[in-house]
Order: sequence, then C-alpha cells, then structure tokens
Amino acid sequence: MGMYCTLRRVSMEKIAAYLNSSQLLEDDFYSNELTEVPQLDIDKAWDGIHFLLTGNSISKHEHPLSAVITGMLDIDENQDFGYGPARYIDSQAVKSLNEKIKFIDLEMLLLSFNPHKMAELNVYPEIWEDAHAFEYLREYFVKLQSFYQHAAWANEGIVIIIN
Repeated sequence: MGMYCTLRRVSMEKIAAYLNSSQLLEDDFYSNELTEVPQLDIDKAWDGIHFLLTGNSISKHEHPLSAVITGMLDIDENQDFGYGPARYIDSQAVKSLNEKIKFIDLEMLLLSFNPHKMAELNVYPEIWEDAHAFEYLREYFVKLQSFYQHAAWANEGIVIIIN
C-alpha cells in the first residue's frame, strides 16, 4: 500500500459545486459512474515529480511549480483523503502552469534528478537509487504535461487528491 496521486479535469462550475458541498466531491471521487471524467493517476511518482520541478519534497511547497502536484487551494480543509484534503487549481492557473511545464524537456528533468538529495530529503517513495527510478518519473511527467495541456485547452480546472 502507498500514497497515490489522482488529478481530475473538471469545469469551474463543478469546482464551485465541490466548494459548496465537499461531500459531492467525495461521492464523485469514489463513484464508479464517473468514467467520462478525464483523470490521471500518477501512482507514487508525485513527490519525485515535485522534486524534479522544485528541488524539494512536497513538504516544502513554496515554489511556484509546487502547485502542479499540490494544487493551490483546499476544497474543504476538514476533509481528509489520506494525505490531507483535496485541492484544486482554477482554469486560469491551469493555463499558467501549463505554459511553464510544457517547455520542460526530458534533458532538463534528468539534470534535476539527484537520487542522493532525494534520499536525503526523504522524497516519497524512497526508491531513487534504483536504476529505473528516473524512467518511472519521466513516464509520469510526460503524462502530466499532456494532462495539463488538455485541461488548458478545455478551459478546465484540476482537482488533486493524494490518498
């Protein structure tokens, strides 16, 4: 078992509904009926990707690119999905973040990859000395870039849950 990160593309109207009733978010998140909602599961790569973008673990999220993984605002600070509350990014911020991450190429990511520092900072899931660790992060980062691009094109917000 571990902590997984799920991102969902949603309309700003849906985010407003979640802010009105966080129970609706919980119902939607655990429902098997919302298969049409575009979502991305980045497995346990979330903290590693955060490190590649910011040079720090998710516990330090002051960097402007932290929001790619942490979201920007809580939907309901009292609702806990396992690693805190669900958070969201509004459609304008999604567009702004997309403009920043779409130009990050794999060479830039590789230059940011530092297994020793990641281990020192206890970046989850602490597998960084493994020979395939960078490839694991690269695979999910490419998917994340595409996910943000599509959300920006669709003028959607993103809800992020780590559980």
